[in-house]
Amino acid sequence: MIGGLVPVPDPAPHPSKGSDQNNPDCVPATDQDGGQRSIFSDRNFVLFLVGQCITTQGLWIQKIAMSWLAWSLTGSALWTGVIAALNFAPAFFLGPIFGVMADRVDLRRTAMLLNLGQAAVSFLLMGLSYADMMTLPWMVTLAGLMGILGSAMTPIRLSLVPVIVPRAFMNRAVAYAAMNFNISRLVGPAVGGVVIATWGTGAAFMINAISYLPMVFVISVVTIHMERAPDAKSRRIWTSLVDGANYALNHPMIRSVLALSCFVSLFGTGMVELMPVFAEAVYDRGVTGLGMLASSAGIGAVTSTFILSRISSDAIAYQRVTILGAFAAAVGMTGLGFAPWYELAVPLVTLTGGGLTLVGVGSQTALQLTVDNRLRGRVMSFWSATSFGGMALGGTLLGAISEAGDIQYTARGSGVLILCAACVGLWRLYRIGALARSGALR
Repeated sequence: MIGGLVPVPDPAPHPSKGSDQNNPDCVPATDQDGGQRSIFSDRNFVLFLVGQCITTQGLWIQKIAMSWLAWSLTGSALWTGVIAALNFAPAFFLGPIFGVMADRVDLRRTAMLLNLGQAAVSFLLMGLSYADMMTLPWMVTLAGLMGILGSAMTPIRLSLVPVIVPRAFMNRAVAYAAMNFNISRLVGPAVGGVVIATWGTGAAFMINAISYLPMVFVISVVTIHMERAPDAKSRRIWTSLVDGANYALNHPMIRSVLALSCFVSLFGTGMVELMPVFAEAVYDRGVTGLGMLASSAGIGAVTSTFILSRISSDAIAYQRVTILGAFAAAVGMTGLGFAPWYELAVPLVTLTGGGLTLVGVGSQTALQLTVDNRLRGRVMSFWSATSFGGMALGGTLLGAISEAGDIQYTARGSGVLILCAACVGLWRLYRIGALARSGALR
């Protein structure tokens, strides 16, 4: 028994002729000549990547619109942080429950319904903006609703990639999906800044609402292979949740990765959520300056995901990169706290964005390569809870601190704390490496 989970024997392979075609782990990763197959030869993954590309472009356009609208309505760093936090806070409180559900529900149907729900909320935001009826209470309500739908979608999305591609492709699938997300992070904010300046926030919300529809189509046509433990639906939700928590807490690799990603999200990504304050209050550059800062973070993110796509399918290697990313984010964030000029802030935000992406994607991939498939939804929901929950809490906490003082002092403190976490993570990696060499880690 591992962490309270009763081992379940692997199902015997079906003797039918088409059995290999129904199991992505059985699909060979080599071509007929014995060479390595390209992941882009996999129809499922290409469709998923295209759908995600369109959806995430809209997501980042809406994200920049929400941040700018919150700052415009209130002029408060605290409320800007709160609105940003509401997009992620539900992942902290409800993510593990949604993770249990991800191990039980029909992934295709649930993903389609959640995408349609997010599109409906974006259409409502569009209507309120065009009618000039947007108020702070409406923003709080709809940001919270979007956060709930997003937190439900996260474990579903993280469970989809491993069941639509062969296991041999998993590290590249996760890395390319993350690269796609971060290219959108590069392009989306810049486009969003132009859209807001030209047509207003209503147009930004409309673009995001429409962008969910192609993903609904993609999910309806991709082939999804899913194996569930025999007790996945019969066990009580609380019992299933405890099984997942025990498994995560008793596994040294998973425990260490979750702790570092949570801390970096709290003091790193939470600080990035306050970029509107840097753009306007510190450097007086307005919405176009905000778009440039967000896009510079995207440049660092794209560079990092390219690096991640070159790493072999080894969980220890990805944890090593995660720690390297924490050091890079610490340097960038500390430097941003001292930067007197906007021109200097841009490359520092690039470094910070690259470091945070190494932490986020590296930790996610390390977990995907380590976790038992029967608990994937639950464990990945813990990752989303610690990552997005840390981001939500950090955005609110750091926004409140910045409201009472200077936001650049807050950035310096965040950088120092991330540096400390990176040092602890390095020590933990050394311990995990020793356990792996002794055979104690499994």
